[in-house]
Amino acid sequence: MVPVHELLRRTATDSPDKEAVVCGDSRVSYGTVDEAATALAAFLASRGIGRGDRVGIFATKSVEEIVAIYGILRAGAAFVHINPQYRDVHLRHVIADCGIKTVFLDGSRARIFAGACGEAGFSGPIISLSDELALDGKTFSDVTHLTSIVGTTPRQQFRPTDVGPDDLAAIIYTSGSTGMPKGIMVTHRIFHDATVASAEVLHNVPADRIISVTPFSFDGALSQLFTATLVGGTLVQQRSSFPKDIVDTLLKERISGFHAVPSLWGVLLQERSPFPQYRYPHLRYVSIIGEVLPAKHLARLRGLLASTQFYLMYGTTEAFRSTYLPPADLDRKPGSAGIPFPGVSLKVVDDAGNQCPPGETGTIVHSGAFVSPGYWNDPERTKATFVNGWLHTGDQGRIDEEGYLYYAGRRDGLIKAQGFRVSPEEVETCIHQLDAVAEAVVIGVPAQEIGTAVKAIVVLQVGANATANDVINHCRRGLPHYMVPSIVEFRPALPKTNGHKINRAALV
Repeated sequence: MVPVHELLRRTATDSPDKEAVVCGDSRVSYGTVDEAATALAAFLASRGIGRGDRVGIFATKSVEEIVAIYGILRAGAAFVHINPQYRDVHLRHVIADCGIKTVFLDGSRARIFAGACGEAGFSGPIISLSDELALDGKTFSDVTHLTSIVGTTPRQQFRPTDVGPDDLAAIIYTSGSTGMPKGIMVTHRIFHDATVASAEVLHNVPADRIISVTPFSFDGALSQLFTATLVGGTLVQQRSSFPKDIVDTLLKERISGFHAVPSLWGVLLQERSPFPQYRYPHLRYVSIIGEVLPAKHLARLRGLLASTQFYLMYGTTEAFRSTYLPPADLDRKPGSAGIPFPGVSLKVVDDAGNQCPPGETGTIVHSGAFVSPGYWNDPERTKATFVNGWLHTGDQGRIDEEGYLYYAGRRDGLIKAQGFRVSPEEVETCIHQLDAVAEAVVIGVPAQEIGTAVKAIVVLQVGANATANDVINHCRRGLPHYMVPSIVEFRPALPKTNGHKINRAALV
């Protein structure tokens, strides 16, 4: 097992002048990133930060945050990339929960962090990723600029801190059922093994130019970063998620790899988006993970990107990577999330923990090299979720006779209506078959007499017309009666998380 920060050293040694990262007008080589990360690691070590310490990063996309990630790892510490969209209570929770010793900030997040750090009990040093940091010398008394660290810290004698494969490398905070983010621990072994497996499946090579849209607080973005480093490819940081800006980057940077959640693809396919107007001859593959991608969106994407390979995937942050559907199986296994990644074991179990026979729906459980050791500072949840080496995902699914997984939604997201359990994803898939529909999400809402009603919230394509009866009658033709929405609400847009997924918690 080679720590991912040593993968950076290897690539920098072999190809020091190769373009490693592009972000806006900034273009830096592997040699530059490696030297800066080493200087930063030496500085952190001189400040007493080392093995097992947690170091926060609260910033938007930049070359500097990549230097921060590698510098923290090289010092032996664990990075905690905080979702840049966090505010107030969630930010305070993360700061306090994992005991951050120091924080990397950029100017766009300094004031937000200043408002939260006092109540969270943070008073440690700050490292500024920006040339200017708001509130210098006022709220933050100990501020050092990264440019100063890189320019003045001796690095020749520094040796990276020895870390073991099971040492903590990162904590990734994601939504929890209690409303507070839960910290998922990631080891050096997980990062390394998942990176190697991902690069093997996607056939990544040094010529790849991979676009990164989501922040590094999401495991998918980290996978892209480390995969690019492993093979010596180029990571292109995408700051804007507007379709026009993404299209500009795809064309200008000759992007060959694009990883995104289904809702982002839905936005790119909307009528006002320029995405369908162009051809992308350099786009070798796209990987799609997250919610279920509507069949009509997949069909349209395949029509627009005839020479591009499509990889449909399933995974959870707790297991980093689980399954992928090889491009050759798209037509043979429609709706499937594919087969396990190398090193992964997957099965579906019933409520008693017994393995379900092929075709029967149950809870998806996962074991193998990528499974997290648990939740930070939460032994009770860890014990309930990680059982005898198996991660109980809380997701529902079935596995067919050939070992292909079919995802059926979150167990805790199921709606119990009229005595039946309703999968929101199933209803959403049906609604998406209407040409007038751009996006749809289904939730359960309190209702008199029947207890819970199925409600559909729909966004129409620009210029399209449809009524609530159109949606209901269409569902009646394709779904059991208990799945048909009794309420349909039209909205101009759906709330999204920073990772471009539908924010179901913000719908009600």
